[in-house]
Amino acid sequence: MAPIIRTCSTGIALLLAAFHAVPAAAQPADLADYVRARAADAAGAATLAAQGYGRALAATPDDPVIALRAYRQALMAGDVALASRATAVMEKAGVAPPDAALFDMAVALAAGDQPHAADAVKRLKGTPFDFLMPVLTAWLAQARGLDGVAVLDGLELGALARRYAGTQRALMLMAQGKGDSAAVGAIAALAGDGDADARIDLAVVRGREGHALLAGGGPELEAVARRLDAPQPVTIRYSLSRLFRAMASDLAGDRLATLTIVLSRCALILDPGEERARIVLAQAVDGAGAADLALQTLAVIPKDSPFARRAAGVRVTVLQDRGRTDAALADARALAEDRRATVLEVERYAQLLGDTGRYDAAARVYADALRRGGEGDADLHLDRGVALERAGRWDQALPELRRAADLAPNRAEPLRTLGVALIAHGGDGVEALRLLERARRLAPEDAEVADALGWAYVQQGETARGVPLLEAATRSDPAGTVANEHLGDAYWRLGRTFEARYAWQAAALHAAPVDAARIARKLDEGLTGTS
Repeated sequence: MAPIIRTCSTGIALLLAAFHAVPAAAQPADLADYVRARAADAAGAATLAAQGYGRALAATPDDPVIALRAYRQALMAGDVALASRATAVMEKAGVAPPDAALFDMAVALAAGDQPHAADAVKRLKGTPFDFLMPVLTAWLAQARGLDGVAVLDGLELGALARRYAGTQRALMLMAQGKGDSAAVGAIAALAGDGDADARIDLAVVRGREGHALLAGGGPELEAVARRLDAPQPVTIRYSLSRLFRAMASDLAGDRLATLTIVLSRCALILDPGEERARIVLAQAVDGAGAADLALQTLAVIPKDSPFARRAAGVRVTVLQDRGRTDAALADARALAEDRRATVLEVERYAQLLGDTGRYDAAARVYADALRRGGEGDADLHLDRGVALERAGRWDQALPELRRAADLAPNRAEPLRTLGVALIAHGGDGVEALRLLERARRLAPEDAEVADALGWAYVQQGETARGVPLLEAATRSDPAGTVANEHLGDAYWRLGRTFEARYAWQAAALHAAPVDAARIARKLDEGLTGTS
């Protein structure tokens, strides 16, 4: 997936460059509307912001500064008319961001205006999105009655284009009514790549014959299979909606909310019923700071949708991120205690319990996740062990931590966690050092591992041996409270008191309240018997 991130990061850079190229001196005639829109924008009130920018753009219809802001907020709020008006202003000024051509194409196709859609595709040339041109060109050719598959096969595809072209080629074959071995073979090959959404896309167009593509795929795919009836007509709009949704899904969570919003909105313009695109849009809108709009977007998903549980999981994340912990816990519990709950849904509830300090309850829920099929999952054993330790149940925690280390002997985190815990609870110091030294070999750049091993040496009386590791940890993570405090303690023990206070000062910068008082005491008094 790295090529996707690099390519799309380039797109964001170009988008930002286009933004800064807009004349900074532009002033709207109705300044009050613009100011209110900016305030709503900053507060994450996307719908109000879009309305305000829309009024400001109406008052100053050629201002590309306002147009860009209106375009972005309109895409979040779903105001396609405003986004189209803003795009026209930016295109006239020559500052339209690269993704505006994708938006124009989606709007044109939704309106049945294929010539305008073809013009928009041509504008992708030389932008970060030109890798899409072969697929889009082939579909437009097929919509004109030509053989889209032949067009696609005759065009050169880069690695990124091939990521999406396989599914689109299979859909083109189905659109041509070819249920022959070539089409079926293409679908079968794609269905085996682990992409559940691609399997759904291809199964739906086969109707009842698509059941085989969804077998063994888990509760969500089973829910889709139960709804399969007559084949879904394969159109350019259906197929490109799924293309844009797939791209948006690939980018979700990669701090590219702006681009994810564009792609998921394009998917919904082409097919307003594409519920998975709506879920991805909600995630991106939340990432852009508009939590209330994200929740409203999720609320549109029907309770009986095959994707309702997916939407509910995203809702938990939105609530948690915005500090609405009680609501997040209630929703997560409802999912986890349902008879159809997956291991991931149970694990998410356990994590939320742990994040809120409910360690006993978290340990019980992690045990449920293990019983539901997660016995071989090192992370589940690790997380349960940590929850038990924090709940004061060390005797029960130790076997879980050992199990995690046994299941993942080549991963640093389980080894580090077990090693640190053994030292903290008076366990075998030799074993603890062996575990931490192995973790260091596996992850030589990991600041937490360097800190853990360095501090273990200090606690074993080998302070001079531990200092270089603690210094390495603070270089990797200069703001790290734990490593800086450990380094200060080690310096003090070596008589390097000035350097010790410097390290403690660094530790104090981002210390949590529970740690701040202790570090402040060290700064005042140095190491004492109670430090």
